[in-house]
Amino acid sequence: MSVLVTMRVKVHDFEGTKQAVAKFGGTMLNAGCHWYKVYQRDGNEKEVLWLMEFDSHEAFEKSGAEFEGEFVALINPASDWDDAVWNLSLQSE
Repeated sequence: MSVLVTMRVKVHDFEGTKQAVAKFGGTMLNAGCHWYKVYQRDGNEKEVLWLMEFDSHEAFEKSGAEFEGEFVALINPASDWDDAVWNLSLQSE
């Protein structure tokens, strides 16, 4: 069963998020991420929400271990990260 990972953060400039996706998006997919989407909050483009699906919480933790520091540096957060791992409980038939 897969898990959904959400990461919410405020950034100084969205350009760093674009750079992080360009540099590490493929690496994330190769490291076990099934898919990812990045959203900007309506009315506040500096608030960013990442949605990602992995096989497990452990797969998520392992996927970014090698590049986490550079990934965070590119994004240049202006706030603490609000991360959560969500277990699928119900779905449409």
